Amino acid sequence: MATPPPSSPVTLLGATLNEEVGKLKEFIGLLNKEQDLLKRGDTEALLPLIETKTSLADALGALAQAREGLLHRLGLAGGREGMEAWVTRLGKGEPRQAWQTLLTLASEARTINVTNGKLIGLHMQHNQQAFTVLMNATNRAMTYGPDGQQQTGLGGRILGTA
Repeated sequence: MATPPPSSPVTLLGATLNEEVGKLKEFIGLLNKEQDLLKRGDTEALLPLIETKTSLADALGALAQAREGLLHRLGLAGGREGMEAWVTRLGKGEPRQAWQTLLTLASEARTINVTNGKLIGLHMQHNQQAFTVLMNATNRAMTYGPDGQQQTGLGGRILGTA
């Protein structure tokens, strides 16, 4: 098989696939860092990470769209079916390996992301429980009404305030 020109859909698809693999590896690195921060409870460090994660997710989405467009230009179906047909057409080699790597990395990213979602859920549950405890304590705080008599609940003055 002759080498296709650099601007051909076949060449562009291979380059897009390789770029997608690289970005997905970077994304997994961020997911692992996010998981580490969640396990440590370091929510402050999560904020800058979210911006980078969003940017990478957008880049991955754009690469996936480019891949779909190139598959259509080659007369193939979109998605996994089209990619499988394309790598089968090319035979063994780098594109097949890159496609398998992409599938493996996507599965890994999905698993890490689910775990991170569960960790976030646990943090949210903990925060909600702490908030409930604080609200209940506030509602039971000793206050005094205008008649100087002790009251429970909100609406009076907290001891020590004027």
